[in-house]
Parts: sequence; structure tokens; C-alpha cells
Amino acid sequence: MTEQELQALQSWVGRSKTVVEVLSPVPARSLAATLSLPVALHPRDILPPLWHWLYFHDDTPSDQLGEDGAPRTGALMPPVPLEQLMWAGAEFEFLRPLRIGVETSKRSTIAEMRYKSGRRGPMVFVTWEHCYEQDRQPAVIERSRAVFLGASDGTAAVPDAPVSAGRAVWPVNEAVLFRYSALTFNSHRIHYDRDYAREIGGYPGLIVHGPLQATLLAESYRAWHPERPLAHAVCRARAPLFLGAPVIVHAGREEGDSLTLWTEAGAGGMAMEAVFSSQAAGNMR
Repeated sequence: MTEQELQALQSWVGRSKTVVEVLSPVPARSLAATLSLPVALHPRDILPPLWHWLYFHDDTPSDQLGEDGAPRTGALMPPVPLEQLMWAGAEFEFLRPLRIGVETSKRSTIAEMRYKSGRRGPMVFVTWEHCYEQDRQPAVIERSRAVFLGASDGTAAVPDAPVSAGRAVWPVNEAVLFRYSALTFNSHRIHYDRDYAREIGGYPGLIVHGPLQATLLAESYRAWHPERPLAHAVCRARAPLFLGAPVIVHAGREEGDSLTLWTEAGAGGMAMEAVFSSQAAGNMR
């Protein structure tokens, strides 16, 4: 894949798709069970932040999935010829809560495609913008980014983490990864197929989903600050988090209305970083 070849795919930018779904309470109850949440934190009438990922599944037929198990065809999946597809992060604006049991629309648009070259060779970053509406009013705006790249050699650098001001421990094991994959219709094999993750993906073991880590960060924030609903969030995947121990969420120092949290990777490193704010950040573009 070259930068010139990417130019031929730029016609995909601006393509959009709208789907409509009623937000059933069943996936929300199942995620609460998956995360072993206390009853007081179970959602009832509204979805907590990031729980919208339980809905609007990609419906690519199984015989059209890539070797890695991820969808590689579809109206909003450009045909980038690289082996791996990884979630890189997202930015969110929470305008109003999404209500369970209500018809909801999701309009998705390919916002950007960029080429970079790194340690693993060529990389293509694709950004999708998703707008979730209820009663014709925007509720959540998400700009999600994924990266197409070559196979890993398992030696990704892990950035150092700042000083922790508090932490939460989440019991994540193979069963939790399986349940989260099922609930989000995520068939990427690096989350459940250990042989694939090691022999083809080049990783030392199973990888904890980036969105699952982001959800654990958001749930930690929700438990710590129930009086401060999220208005804006930025999540960045900094390094892979390999399954092998409970997921530890750390909180940094608060700066005004913002709080930085991260999941621990290795000996004190950082895997997923998030900045959560109870104040809107304005135009995300």
C-alpha cells in the first residue's frame, strides 16, 4: 500500500449510510452482567456513555469477513489492502442521553482517510463520523478512528503513565472477552482465537478490545462521579493490552472539569488513555 494507491480510494470519503433501530433493554442487561456491575449501576431508562456500541451491528455475512475475522466489505469499508484492522480511538460529544426502548437512527459517514508510515510499514487511518438521533434530535456524536496496518511482531512500545491518584480493578478474563465480542458482534479473532493472535497476528496472547477498555474507563468515571454526567470524551489507544490479569483503571489529577484515566499495560505503562469532561467541548471537527 502506497500513498499514491490511497489517493485512488479517496472517493470513499463522504460516503454515508443511515440505519434505524429500537434500543432493546436486553443487550444493556447483558453488558451489566458481563461487567459484573452492582445493581445500583445497572441502566434502566437510559444508556450510560459508550453503551451505544451494543447496537447497530455490522451485518456483513460471515463468508465475507477478512482472515482476521473483521468485516472488509460494505458501504463504508474502503478496500485497503493491509492485513490488520485495529480500533485506534474515538472522540464523543454527549448531547443528551440515549433512551432505552426508543427508535434511534445512526447516520455514519467516512470523514477522512490518511496515510502514514511507521514501524510496521504503511498504515492507513480511517475516520468515521456517527450521529445518533432520537426524536430527530442528535444525542451522541462520535468520531471513531481505525487503522489498517501490517502484521505485528509483538514488540509495540508501551508509553509511560503519569502518577496515579486512584484506581479500579476490573475482573476481565476469556469469558468477559467472549461475551463482549458477542454483545458487540465483534468477530475480530485477536480477541478469542489465541492461536491466530500469536501465529498470524504476531501478538503474545489475546488482546482486550479497545472499546471494552474505553467502556471500563467510562464506567469507572461513572462510579466515581455520578453527579457529573459526561459531556465530552476522547479515547486514544496507546498500546495493546494483552489478557493475563485483571484490567486496572487509573485516574490522574483532575484539571477543572476534566479527568484523565487510563488502563495499565505492563509494569506501569499505559494502554488506553481517555480524557473525560462534564463540559461540552464545542465543535468536534
